[in-house]
Amino acid sequence: PLRKSIRINTLKISPDDFFKNFPYEHTQILWCENAYFIDEQKIGLKIEHAVGLCYAQEASAMLAAEALDIANNDVVLDLCAAPGSKTTQVAIKNFSGTIVANELNLKRAQALIANVSRLGIMNCIITNYDACKFPDLFKFDRVLLDAPCSSLGTSRKNKEILKTWGYKFSLAVSKVQKKMILDAFSHLKKGGILVYSTCTTPTEENEDVIKFLINNRSDAEVEKIDLKVNCEKNEYGIRVYPWHNDTETAFVSKIRKK
Repeated sequence: PLRKSIRINTLKISPDDFFKNFPYEHTQILWCENAYFIDEQKIGLKIEHAVGLCYAQEASAMLAAEALDIANNDVVLDLCAAPGSKTTQVAIKNFSGTIVANELNLKRAQALIANVSRLGIMNCIITNYDACKFPDLFKFDRVLLDAPCSSLGTSRKNKEILKTWGYKFSLAVSKVQKKMILDAFSHLKKGGILVYSTCTTPTEENEDVIKFLINNRSDAEVEKIDLKVNCEKNEYGIRVYPWHNDTETAFVSKIRKK
């Protein structure tokens, strides 16, 4: 079974105090500060989760926010933010800055609001726009695009995904992702960083989307991701597979605006 992983909400409690009060067997996740693999599969039903002392998040999904390289006072845009895993990760890392968390789907946006509220996060503005047409009112230091994808990398916990996937579906999703990444990049300040991530394997939804951006924006430059994670690296980003770290699958790319 997939190992359960959590982030400790350091706005409310330190990791030491958390594990004194809730003595789970735990192992530090190397690529994310204050994050741990734990031996409790149903952490989401526990009181410590309900009151926002921790947040259950799959370990490979923590990579994207870490790759953003957030600095103090950065203004960050998370374009596809619900249910709030990466938004809350960024907000807690970046407590002196501001994060704009955008979600088009109203029902999913309610889950985002609930999670931000549960964790006691005060530096988050939630918006409700199409990620392909986010208003160009001002530029951001960092943009996170955790793009909608075919989710093949989640098959360890959801076997049904393998039955419903088809190549044509990946091609259709890729078209939307390409629109999204062009729009996402346009909201960056000069020198700002865009992180693009998915939880799927097809090249069409990963490297091909980054190639598309580079071919259409001469000011886009892929940067090296330097995190303590076992992975495959190529010129467009990193791929994490289950056999690397006993997690789900992830693709992450980091692009700077020259």
